[in-house]
Amino acid sequence: MEQQPPAPQARPAGGNRSWLIALAIIVGILFSCTLLPLGSLALLLAAGGSGGGGGGPFPATTWEERIVEGAGANRIVIIDVSGVIGGATDVFSSQLSHEQILSQIRQATRDGRVRAVVLRVESPGGGVVASSEIHAELQKLREAGKTLVVSMGSVAASGGYYISTPAQRIYANPDTLTGSLGVILSTLNYEETFARLGLRSVVYKSGDMKDIGSATRETTPEEMAVLQSIVDDAFNGFVQVIVDGRSMDEAQVRTLADGRIYTGRQAFDLGLVDTLGNLDSALEGAKELAGIETALVVRYTRSDSLWALLQAQQNQAPSDPLGLRVLTDPPVPLLEYRWHP
Repeated sequence: MEQQPPAPQARPAGGNRSWLIALAIIVGILFSCTLLPLGSLALLLAAGGSGGGGGGPFPATTWEERIVEGAGANRIVIIDVSGVIGGATDVFSSQLSHEQILSQIRQATRDGRVRAVVLRVESPGGGVVASSEIHAELQKLREAGKTLVVSMGSVAASGGYYISTPAQRIYANPDTLTGSLGVILSTLNYEETFARLGLRSVVYKSGDMKDIGSATRETTPEEMAVLQSIVDDAFNGFVQVIVDGRSMDEAQVRTLADGRIYTGRQAFDLGLVDTLGNLDSALEGAKELAGIETALVVRYTRSDSLWALLQAQQNQAPSDPLGLRVLTDPPVPLLEYRWHP
């Protein structure tokens, strides 16, 4: 007698559904971890409380100390200003963002153990507002009775010099590039590129100056006069901080502030820096000015927490591998204290 094959067994009704649910959960996790921008989450969290403030569910940032050298109860803090002031920073970069620089200065101002700050400047300058905000916080640090010394690295130009002016003493290497005292505002024009691509910008505006600085047409003489007046106003502010901070004659400053760069040696001869020396020299000078013989020299370090990473992510430049963003969403012209060849 011929044997019948065993009848197929029915699978549990929920088997396929369980696999689908598990797959959906895995895909959701991968999507959340890899595709959603961390910057959006950071902004959402920032709405509840930022690292530099006291409100919201997150406490104000407290920087940890990393010992560089020395000993004792007195502190000398090295604060590094590197790269473009106010520029975008990478989440994994050691470069401090503008907000983090301000936060470090404020912590040093509040800490009664800190007798002096050495500002290590390695920057071609940057935004006018960002430079002004750092300058203002350094002024508050001085008013709190702290000693402030600047040590210039390979480049400390324009805004890098601007933020150096509150210092009691400025050190520069003989080959430091400094100077570039002045203001720049650049616009981009690609009207001809649009024409070649068959594109035309159509703008509806409430006033003649509403799209001043447009990249898709020539700048009118009236617009040029307006933009130049803005540059001149910012330049006058730059001149004044040098006059006040360096106790220099205004006419002399205006003669030096034609935008040219100087070596550290030239800047010393012109009275723009006080001493030729490196970071070690600046640290010794800070002790001398603060009236202390020994001190614990520290740098502030960032936390490796998720919140710190999210904060840093906020300052990253958006990805634009094909360069299309420049055409479709051109950058707003920036007023800068910056050496910009």
